[in-house]
Amino acid sequence: MVETPEPPPTLADPRALLLGYLDHNAAAILRKLDGLSEHDLRRSVLPSGWTPLGMVKHLACTERFWIRYLFAGEDVDFSWPGTAEQEWFVAPEEPSADITAFFVAERENCARLAAVTPLDGRAVRTTRRGGAEEHPTFAWILCHLVQSFARHAGHVDVGRELIDGVTGR
Repeated sequence: MVETPEPPPTLADPRALLLGYLDHNAAAILRKLDGLSEHDLRRSVLPSGWTPLGMVKHLACTERFWIRYLFAGEDVDFSWPGTAEQEWFVAPEEPSADITAFFVAERENCARLAAVTPLDGRAVRTTRRGGAEEHPTFAWILCHLVQSFARHAGHVDVGRELIDGVTGR
């Protein structure tokens, strides 16, 4: 897999920074899965029980929720992967390639929407933060996704090291 570099330190465009870091973190997560066997993709090595493939599924669901459902107001299908708890679970019959394709498709949906959406645009649906119903801005949603992807990239990094000792970017 090709590395998506971190945005350059001279970049000042907020949209390019947000999308650049989102892409950088997403690529790092997928890179961590490269070389893992089917068994290891589905194996938990931490007490919380998540698996590398389950993490990718969760992040695809997270992006689908925030970008397509909440911001764009799409009536997206949540029957697959299911409930919030099920989005972490990878059934034995679920092909790993399908989960990775789901993740890539949601990343592409985000990129398409980001190309035509102002950062101060407001979500169609509301979310409850700080006790009030709010229509978050597109910039806020992108920041939320960047921090979520970065945090989970660290989790995947630790998981990979525990599985086979591989460390690094």
